[in-house]
Amino acid sequence: MSEVAAIRGTYSSLLKGRRVVLLVSSGVSLYKSIDLARLLIRHGADVHVFMTPKAARLVSPSLFHWATGNKPVVELTGAAEHVEICAEADLLVAAPATANTIVKLSLGIADNAALTCAVAASGAKKVVVPAMNLAMWNSPQVQEAVEKLRKYATVVPPVVEEGKAKYPPPEEVAEYVIDATAPRDYAGVKVLVTAGPTHEHIDDVKYITTPSSGLTGYYFAREAAARGAEVTLVTGPTPLRPPPGVEVVKVVSVLDMHREVMARAREHHLFIFTAAPLDFYVEGKAAGKIDSSLPVYQVTLRQAPKTAQEVKRVNPSAVVVGFKAEYGASEEELVEKARARLRAGGWLMALAHDVSKTGFGTLKDEYIVVTESGVERLGPAHKRELAREVLTKVRPALLPGQRQVEAP
Repeated sequence: MSEVAAIRGTYSSLLKGRRVVLLVSSGVSLYKSIDLARLLIRHGADVHVFMTPKAARLVSPSLFHWATGNKPVVELTGAAEHVEICAEADLLVAAPATANTIVKLSLGIADNAALTCAVAASGAKKVVVPAMNLAMWNSPQVQEAVEKLRKYATVVPPVVEEGKAKYPPPEEVAEYVIDATAPRDYAGVKVLVTAGPTHEHIDDVKYITTPSSGLTGYYFAREAAARGAEVTLVTGPTPLRPPPGVEVVKVVSVLDMHREVMARAREHHLFIFTAAPLDFYVEGKAAGKIDSSLPVYQVTLRQAPKTAQEVKRVNPSAVVVGFKAEYGASEEELVEKARARLRAGGWLMALAHDVSKTGFGTLKDEYIVVTESGVERLGPAHKRELAREVLTKVRPALLPGQRQVEAP
C-alpha cells in the first residue's frame, strides 16, 4: 500500500471520489498547502497540484509529489494537463492565492500552468485562500478582484494579524472545501442548533459543568448553513470559532440556553439539540467568592427545564432532532431511554450514544438513530460526516409546500 493510500479517508469520506486541484502560488505561506493536501486526502480526496514557476522555486515540487502521490505540474507539456486533469476536476482550491494570482483569476488570465488550469476547471467548485501583506489585501485592485471572484467562488477570509492577511489554519480551509461539496437542499429552512456545555455558577468564580466541547453542534450548524439553511447557533462557553454564515447566540447557564431557545421556538422549522447542558441549575448562587476556609459548603441543585421537550408545545409543526447521552448503559437501555425521550418530546429522531465509549471532544462519534419506524446505527465516523448523514435523513420531513419550508 502506498503512503497516500494508507491515509486516504482516515478522517472521513466526505471528499471520497472527488478530484481536487490545488493551485499553489508563490506566497511564503505555501508550505501550509502541503498540510492542506494531506488533510484533503484524509477526507478521501484525490489531490493534484499545479504550481506557479515561482512557487516551485520556493518549495520543491517533490514535496507535493510525496504529499499527494501525484506529480505536480509546473509547466504544461504535450499531455495537455490542463485539460486531462483540470477539466475533470470537482474542486479547485487556490491556496495560497497571492495578490497577483487573485487579480489574474478574476480576469481569466492564463499565463502559467496553474492559471491555465483554473480557466480549464470551468465546471469545478472553487475555493480561494488569499495570503499576502495587509496593505496589498486592502488595496482597491485586490478587493475589486475578490468581489468578482465571490460571484462564483468561495473566498476564505484570511487571518488578519501582525500587518498581514495570513493563510488560515489548513483545518479551517479544509472545512471550506467540504462546505463546497454540500448539497444546497436546505434553502428556506430555518434551523436552530444548540451546542456545548453550560456553566452553573456556585459563586462568581466557581461553576459546575459538563465536558462537552461543542464540536457536534458546531458541525451541525456548519453543515446546515453550507446546505443553504438560515442557521441560529445557541452555544454555551466553548473556544471554538463560530461557523461562517451562522447567527451565534452565546449563553452561559442552562436557564440562559432555555430562555434563548424558547424565545425563537416559533420562528424556526428544525431544531437540533446537540448541547450537553447541566440538567440542574444552582439555587442561591453566592455573591463573590465562597470562603475557602469553610470546612463544608452545601450547594442546592434544582432540575432545569427540558428545553428539547418543550419546543413542540410552542411550535407543533417544528421538526426536532434530540440527543440522548448515557454512560455505561447497555444498548437496550440506551434505545429504550432514547425512544421514551423521543415520544415525550414529539421528536422526529433521537440520536443516542454512550459517552463512556466515545467520550467528549473527539472528532469521531457513533450514534444509534432511534425513530418511530426503527433503529439504525451511524458511524463511527467524523462528526461532520455524521451531521451530513443526519441532515440528509431529516430532509424528507421538511418537504416543499409544508409551512415550515416555504421559500422566502
